[in-house]
Amino acid sequence: MTSGRLSGKVAIVTGAAGGIGFETAALFAKEGAKVVCADVNEAGVQKSVSKIIELAGAGSAIAFKVDVSKEEQIKALVEKAVDTFGKLDIMFNNAGIMHPEDDNALNTEDRVWDLTMDINVKGVWYGCKHAIIAMRKSGGGSIINTASFVALMGAATPQLAYTASKGAVLAMTRELAMVHARENIRFNSLCPGPIRTPLLMDFLNTEEKKQRRLVHVPQGRFGEAIEQAYGALFLASDESSFVTGTDFRVDGGLASSYVTPEGEPTGTVPKNFADFHWYPQFKAHTFKSKIIPLTNEFVDYLNADGIYLPEDGQPRAATLEELDSDEEITEFPNQEPDSNIPDFPLVEKEIREVIYEFEGAVFPKLNWTSPRDAAWISATQSLKCTSPFDVFLLLKSSDFINHDLNHAYENCVDEPEKKVEYNLVLRKWYDLQPSMEFRCFVKNQEIIGITQRDLNYYAFLKDVAQDVEQKIYEFFEDTIRDGFESANYVFDVYIQRNNDRIFIVDFNPFNHTTDALLYNWNELMSFDTEKGVSEIRLINSQAESNSLACNAPKFATNMIPKDVIDLSSGKSIAEFAEQFEKAMQRTEAGDYSSSSDSE
Repeated sequence: MTSGRLSGKVAIVTGAAGGIGFETAALFAKEGAKVVCADVNEAGVQKSVSKIIELAGAGSAIAFKVDVSKEEQIKALVEKAVDTFGKLDIMFNNAGIMHPEDDNALNTEDRVWDLTMDINVKGVWYGCKHAIIAMRKSGGGSIINTASFVALMGAATPQLAYTASKGAVLAMTRELAMVHARENIRFNSLCPGPIRTPLLMDFLNTEEKKQRRLVHVPQGRFGEAIEQAYGALFLASDESSFVTGTDFRVDGGLASSYVTPEGEPTGTVPKNFADFHWYPQFKAHTFKSKIIPLTNEFVDYLNADGIYLPEDGQPRAATLEELDSDEEITEFPNQEPDSNIPDFPLVEKEIREVIYEFEGAVFPKLNWTSPRDAAWISATQSLKCTSPFDVFLLLKSSDFINHDLNHAYENCVDEPEKKVEYNLVLRKWYDLQPSMEFRCFVKNQEIIGITQRDLNYYAFLKDVAQDVEQKIYEFFEDTIRDGFESANYVFDVYIQRNNDRIFIVDFNPFNHTTDALLYNWNELMSFDTEKGVSEIRLINSQAESNSLACNAPKFATNMIPKDVIDLSSGKSIAEFAEQFEKAMQRTEAGDYSSSSDSE
């Protein structure tokens, strides 16, 4: 990039394989810096660099494997940055550990203490030492050391080695800031508050555990890694040129609180790079898509009764020049405009532009769901849309879309922190082979099951099942596992038969609102990731496929008005026919009361 808050600067970020390190490295690159991403996890940091290059362009980042507790490796890291990019302006000493056996003064073992100090304290010392040497040659720079709010406060959940190490980082940073202030080398500590990570959320698996911590946070929520990255960005940029020796807290007010306020959680959270939040993260591994934000008026239209389609969304009519001159043109008398017909010219315009860009056809969905239950109503009996009219018709006819708009959070423990912003997602239309679509269930960041999505029988799948399973596992490990910020979820993939390339189709919640297909949710919820063995499940015969279909079209009940379904509940065919006829007679007579009221 040629512009940005860090344009022309060179940065090193340690601990860049994930979390705060990855988010910061990505943000630095996005703001114009050349970034050396360093981590002891070589495969992880290589993935980070690949993602950053997708976001910021070729040459924006390189990877380097480093154990920060080894001085010779830190020295080589700094030399690599200078040799590659010519200088060093920013050093973010972010790598650190919190050992699972870290405890109180009586129970913490020497090996745990020593390892924590080697990485969290010596690693920062070595990083500062060799960054100073490089920065002296280039006229100064900014060194940021990750500490923690625990170094400023006490906690009854002991982690003594970690807390002591972060206290050492604070003290070391202050002293270095004073020693090197006249050399134009600034030192600041970044002190994160509790951050929402899959590891922490799995540990805080009850509302009681969450509230024990959140009660001390004035803003009433956990922080996000990207919020720490923006703090580091400020300290790295020239905007903080008069800031040195600070304990820079990004903790939601935690370290300043005594009695916290009541009310709803506050703070607008920027979207993580690792969040369609998921689309930017996995853009290279999914189908081309465009996201159109929807206004409240359009959402109200989708929620309204009846299927009135905007006139702007109709397929383009032929122009007068295209009509045969001998063709008879029938004129109709002026009619009063129907006040029920909505008008959304901007949405219609955006849809047309995307359809044109995507070579004439798109596949629509809302935030979570596609209107696949309404495919029966379209001319093609599919979700292929070639005009805004097709998109509007599918969205208005879908019960799944209605669920997204009104019931999406019914099975969630927490309500959304703020009003949901709805988006229309248009994906480029491809003619896919249903046989090569698979649904994968992830629990505690492990695949616990794979199933085919289309429940028809495909004889060839039995011969390629093992190969398909292996490819999905490899794709998950290489692409999804470290990039998706949740421990439990469902993802769908499509595998091209001609070159075995895998595409992400979608992500879904890990609960019964997502179709378990050849599994059931009881077995998925109770699956033991330590002892259980996952498998791929396929339809093994035409008879099995027939039994699952039950001779009824898919989403058959979505093709029938709800009133008819309610009327038929619990009745035989003869009883239903008799009841339905009576209901129709009452309607013709002008009696619109329910059957239960009239009996």
